[in-house]
Amino acid sequence: MSDKLLDMKQEIFSGLICRWRLAMASTLLALSGCLGLPPAPPSAPSDALAASPAAPLFKVAENSRAGEGSSGFRLLPSGTDALQARLELARLATKSLDLQYFIFQSDSTGREMIRALRDAAARGVRVRLLIDDLYTQGQDELLGCLAAHERVEVRLFNPFALRAGGVFARFAASPFFFGRLNHRMHNKLFVADAVWAITGGRNIGDEYFTRNDAGNFIDLDVLAAGKIVGDMSRQFDLYWNSAAAVPIEYVAARSASVSALCDRFETLTLSASASVSALAGADVPDALGRPPVATEFNVGRVHLAWGDGESYADVPGKALSASQTGGRQEHGSNPVRLNALEHIRAASGEVLLTSPYFIPGRAGVNLLAEAVRKGVKVSVLTNSLASTDQPLVHGAYRRYRPALLTAGVALFELSPQRAGRDEQRKLFGLSVGGLHTKSLVIDRKELFVGSMNFDPRSDRINTESALAIHVAEVAEDAARLATLSKMQAAHQLRLPEGQTLQWIAPADGDGPVHVDEPESEFWQKIWLLFTSQFAPEGLL
Repeated sequence: MSDKLLDMKQEIFSGLICRWRLAMASTLLALSGCLGLPPAPPSAPSDALAASPAAPLFKVAENSRAGEGSSGFRLLPSGTDALQARLELARLATKSLDLQYFIFQSDSTGREMIRALRDAAARGVRVRLLIDDLYTQGQDELLGCLAAHERVEVRLFNPFALRAGGVFARFAASPFFFGRLNHRMHNKLFVADAVWAITGGRNIGDEYFTRNDAGNFIDLDVLAAGKIVGDMSRQFDLYWNSAAAVPIEYVAARSASVSALCDRFETLTLSASASVSALAGADVPDALGRPPVATEFNVGRVHLAWGDGESYADVPGKALSASQTGGRQEHGSNPVRLNALEHIRAASGEVLLTSPYFIPGRAGVNLLAEAVRKGVKVSVLTNSLASTDQPLVHGAYRRYRPALLTAGVALFELSPQRAGRDEQRKLFGLSVGGLHTKSLVIDRKELFVGSMNFDPRSDRINTESALAIHVAEVAEDAARLATLSKMQAAHQLRLPEGQTLQWIAPADGDGPVHVDEPESEFWQKIWLLFTSQFAPEGLL
């Protein structure tokens, strides 16, 4: 009798446990459903406005034509110059401004930029701002106040339902939607009047324009004009009109009248009302010795190298299933990565690869090794443990260092101490935090530059954009910048036979030889030793 009673109690207890688990699962499913955002109502589609020959920016582009080729290009290695160029384009625009960014911070740079967009809209310019939603926490009010202005639209790419908390909390609040939310828009694009465009590695934030006292990124943009800008505008439209681009009003409903929101915007951005000329170093030549772009715009003619090029952008629904893209399965989703690989395979003399987040994988090692076997000089510049802001990425990358060095690839890692020396400040800024440039120079004749890192996330998960520039002058400039960074601001790695890795200063070769990750803290090494083995490489 006691055995039967015990069996009955166990059965009742098991039933209660099952019901509790079912209730918890139902609760989580319901909560996740609430935090997964229902389908947004259809947004009114819009397309890029055609360039007007009467527009001031159109006239500057025509005055800047030189040599053969349908498109003009100019590198923007200086953070100050790159910011000036954007603000000057916003000031001179008369028809349209289209901006697309992975990160758009609400710091002094972000507020100055957002105020410039408001001022342009007040002059009659149509403004479209598309931002990935991963790092927009705390910005709903500011973005909503901007969108309240006439002729301004703000959309968020692949938004989270949870509008507060950190990145981890936002993912944790929607656990059943990880696949969708892990897909981010990493593109960077600024188009003015469908005539001028800027693309490259920079997001909108102080550290991308050497305005952060704590640390800045070494980065690179390209200013473009001519035929290629039309292609870039069409690629912006593809994202703007995609199902993943959701109006800010849908995820952060307006809580006040339009006039009240506009007044609030004035209060939020008043501290960022400094003029372009007030920027530190505004009149200093860039690292290539050229005068500031804003100065040349004021004169009415900008130095550009003219030739041919192509603009590439992944489709908005890259890596997502048809159910995650509103029923549409998108094909040909990864042209940026594919074209970068084709450029490497086509090299005959030299490959200069710069990637801040570099995880080549076995296939990438084989690709670079095959280039070396063909007689191509291959060098890679990436972040060191001391300079990276993504240590888990560094942990995955360092697994491939021996194989790359054995294959004959020259490896260089950024040294914050070497880059931060007084004599390097013109090139690398006042305070170097890390490398953020993403570029590929082929035979000093072609340059591939954009938002793509050489890692699994750029390959399979995030959307990316890039320019392939077939102009030797531009490729030479990029090669010069890469060489300066390697020789003056990096350590070169070597692997003597029968020994462990070594780090040396490549410029003179007489400096100290390091046998461990130089300039990094002990706790960084210990933390990485224990965590890197658990980090899924495919998600980094």
